[in-house]
Formats: sequence, structure tokens, C-alpha cells
Amino acid sequence: MGIGAEEKKPLLVQLNGQYYDIADFAPKHPGGTKVLNRLAGEEIGEFIRGEKRIMGVRHEHSEAAYNMLERYNVNTIQKGDPLIESKSGMLFKVGSLGSEYWHWIHQPYDGTLRLFDSDILESMTRTSWWVVPAVWIPIVVVFSVISVLSFSSSTDVYNSVLLWSAWFVIGVLTWTLTEYSLHRWVFHWKPSPKSPNQILLHFLAHGLHHKTPMDGDRLVFPPVPAALIVGFFYVIYSNTFQWPVFCAFGAGKLFGYVMYDMVHYYLHHGSPRPRSNLHFRKVYHHNHHFKNFDVGFGISTSLWDYVFHTLGMGPL
Repeated sequence: MGIGAEEKKPLLVQLNGQYYDIADFAPKHPGGTKVLNRLAGEEIGEFIRGEKRIMGVRHEHSEAAYNMLERYNVNTIQKGDPLIESKSGMLFKVGSLGSEYWHWIHQPYDGTLRLFDSDILESMTRTSWWVVPAVWIPIVVVFSVISVLSFSSSTDVYNSVLLWSAWFVIGVLTWTLTEYSLHRWVFHWKPSPKSPNQILLHFLAHGLHHKTPMDGDRLVFPPVPAALIVGFFYVIYSNTFQWPVFCAFGAGKLFGYVMYDMVHYYLHHGSPRPRSNLHFRKVYHHNHHFKNFDVGFGISTSLWDYVFHTLGMGPL
């Protein structure tokens, strides 16, 4: 698959808003590696101050422990990183990371990276969240109306709406499986460290998002490349289904995509009410980024994580 067994995964913990990658320290931790693995992705302030137990143990750490922890501050580690601090486009330099790439993208950078030298090309990589529904929801509505009208040529209005609803829901469910499959088997495909082109391709597909998870202008998919993908599936589905079925199914799948992009954006930038479903989804996705990126691939739903045994972790 490309990444060798010697590749270590980051072990991220958070203290006062700062992330620390303690993977190198974990084997030397006096309390054992298991304790730190249990806290991966979590805010550790209460534990390190001895205010809360972890695995039955409560321990107030010394000033020396805080000083030692500071060595692993991700911001400190990233100082001097030429790809992060570069004022010119870094996209075509990322392939030079080689075997360091997989670890590098999973040490999050709270900022944005300049991909291209050209201001025009750079602007095309950025999309505000509201653009996605503004472009695609009108198309969902149009194809839904066309579907109902087409169905009504052979049955009454009630059954036409019923048929549209059924195929629309099937389209939404199909999207959720597509979302899961893309995230798990395409976005989390591991490029060969010996192939700069594979690294570049992965970085464009998903590596950039894991490196800069809070970059709000690069969370949703730009409509221009999305239109090419929609057009591809338009050709396939319109030649597979009858016209009214295609319109309902396609509208449902497109609606599912829009909801996915909106939910994904909200999980990174929204503040859901504690113990609500969206709060669970936010923590679930946060843990995918900062606790274990090999599980928790569902964004809009955990359904397929259950089916394929890749269930992540929600709130503690």
C-alpha cells in the first residue's frame, strides 16, 4: 500500500487550545502508553492537573512535566517548516516529503496553506460554504418537479409524489454509501512515499484537509470540479434509469451531497448544543481527525461505519 511499517502515527492531545504530538514520548511515559492512547485527541488539562481520573488514576503533574510537554507542541515543531511558512505556492513541493508525508499531514496546522503562486488559481481553490447550496439546491428542486410531473403522466398526483419520495430517499441513501466509500477507500488511500505524483494526488484529494482542518474556505467542494463529476454521473444514471426515476434518484443523491458538505462544514465550525445529535457528530468527526483517522469515516451518518465495522468514538 505504500507506507511502510516503520511509519508512526501522531498521538495528539490538547492543552489550553494547543495541540501536542506526544507519539515519541508515549513509550517513556511513567504512567504507561495506554493512558496516553486513551486520551488521544482530548483536552488533558483536568487530567494533568490531577482534577480528574483516567483509568482509575488521578495524578497532579509537576512543572517539569509541563516543560517536557512543551517540547512536543505542534506549533513549535512546525516552526521553520518551509511548506507551511512559504509565501509562494507549495502544492508541487509536497511530493518531496516522501516517507514523512503521512505523519506530516496528520500533525494539524491551524492556518491556511498557499497552494499556487498565481492569485487567480489560488482563489479557485477557495469556496465559501453558502456557494454549495446556492448552486445545487435549485437543481435539486427542478429535477424533483420534473420527476413528479413525469410520473403524473401515468398515475395520479398522490402516487407521483409517493414514487418521487421513494426514489429521492434511495438517492440520499446511495449518497451516504458513496460518501463513506470515498472517504475510506479513496481519501484514506495511502500513497507510495516513493511517488511524488501519488503524494500530490492524495494531498489534493484529502491530505490538505487533514493538514489544515480548520481552513473554512477549503472545507466544501468547489462547484466547477463538482460539475464535472455530476455530469459524469448524469450520463451514467440517465442511461440506467427511466427518466422520472432518474430525476428523483439524481435529485436525492445530489441533495445528500449538499447536506454532507453543509454538515461537514458545521462539524468543523459550528457550536452544537451539548448532548445533541450534532454535538455527537462533531465529537465523532473531531476524533477521526485527532484521535484515530483509521475509523469514523461517516460524516453525515454513522450507518456505514456500523455496517463495515469502522465505528469511531463519540463524546467520553
